[in-house]
Amino acid sequence: MRIVPALIGFIILIVAVLGAIGLSGEGEVSTNVPACAPPLACDAGVSHDTLDIPGIAVILEVKAEVSWSQSSAWIGVIENEVPPSCESLPSHLSCDEDELTFVAGGPDSSGSFSWSAEPGSFRFASGSDSASSSLRTNSISYTWSAGLSSGLMFALFAIGIGLLAWGFKPAAHSK
Repeated sequence: MRIVPALIGFIILIVAVLGAIGLSGEGEVSTNVPACAPPLACDAGVSHDTLDIPGIAVILEVKAEVSWSQSSAWIGVIENEVPPSCESLPSHLSCDEDELTFVAGGPDSSGSFSWSAEPGSFRFASGSDSASSSLRTNSISYTWSAGLSSGLMFALFAIGIGLLAWGFKPAAHSK
């Protein structure tokens, strides 16, 4: 029996199992819904805060489900860069929604969206398709989960099982 390979294989299997289980969470936040007067340009409220997803997340599967309470409102995710025409207000940035590029959600979303996040820096934006929802509070609920990407997880399982099998294989004795 080879102890070191078996021990390393066991540790790799534990990492693979924990990566398969992953982490998850949920929460709720409130935001104001900026005014809109269709068919004229509608404003979008963009968060001052950014969500930074580190590069290491490339080996993870990060998913988020987002839903909100106001049916005439929308929520979206944009990359960190905002157009220079956005106006900085105390609570958010005010931007023309037509100038924003959404990576998830946005004006075409209807009450919810799913987002498979990748590394980068992002901001959240909110808006309305109706003047009637001007500056009302919108309650946003979200759930998220993160775990090892399936390719990496299966590779770790294969390596761990291989090392365990090699570790428990009886050592050949020299004569």
